[in-house]
Amino acid sequence: MITGTPFAKPQDIDLQLDLINHNWDSAPFFEYVKIQSEIALEKMNCVTDIRVGPRDEERLDVFPAAEPNSPILVFVHGGWWRGGTRKLWSYVAKGFVSHGFTVVISDYALTPKVTVPDITQATRAAVVWAYEHAEEINGDREKLFVAGHSAGGQQAGMIAVTDWTQYGLPENPLRGVIPMSGIFDMRVMQYSWLQPFLQLNGNTAMSESPQFQVPDTAPPILIMLGDEEAEEFHRQARDFEAAYKAKGHRADYYTQTGEDHSTYIYMMGNPESPVVSRIVDFCKSC
Repeated sequence: MITGTPFAKPQDIDLQLDLINHNWDSAPFFEYVKIQSEIALEKMNCVTDIRVGPRDEERLDVFPAAEPNSPILVFVHGGWWRGGTRKLWSYVAKGFVSHGFTVVISDYALTPKVTVPDITQATRAAVVWAYEHAEEINGDREKLFVAGHSAGGQQAGMIAVTDWTQYGLPENPLRGVIPMSGIFDMRVMQYSWLQPFLQLNGNTAMSESPQFQVPDTAPPILIMLGDEEAEEFHRQARDFEAAYKAKGHRADYYTQTGEDHSTYIYMMGNPESPVVSRIVDFCKSC
């Protein structure tokens, strides 16, 4: 047994979580999101490449709502902290702008160039920017939401447990957070195929685990994943839900029937999809 994890050996972790090398044909997914995101960038009203951090990669693309004082959704992309770019996720705006949201697609430098804590700081900078510039992007800072998928799900979890007073914001500036298919106990990643990139140690594995950082004040969360995802994603999601509720906070839980780690995220670009509908309903309820 690897200390702090339910796994006997590192290979067990990789079989659960190393999607590309074990059980995922990624080519159709990336082809789809590339095409749909190019359409979004070409056809939709957007302001691109807004620099928010010290590194060149730390930029935002903003798709403003048609009306002022609209809810804001900041979306954080995945890629196991070592791949991906916001330009592949512009299609998310197609799912939410028609529901009256301003959508902000954030970005960050990748490991091993930076650390996971550096990525978390970049994501926090994106949230601070959205809060401070809400009126300029037809948004309402009192209706600020954050969602993220996979590595972005871990980032969304970290956003939910952040002490925002350290960043000059109110104690609880977020209306709600939607972590999707995230890793919330990063200790397992120390023993995974990604450790040469992530370079986690005992301290950073804990400090970057939302499950172990839940504060006394926190926004509602909606934890989402596909019901056909690997068991480790479900275990992580349930444990984070339990830790969040143990502090007295609202934690909703949603699984999309018949979908896995990648297939349900396709739905984020379709305003009529069940995934988008569930997120919109959650936001309205917060």
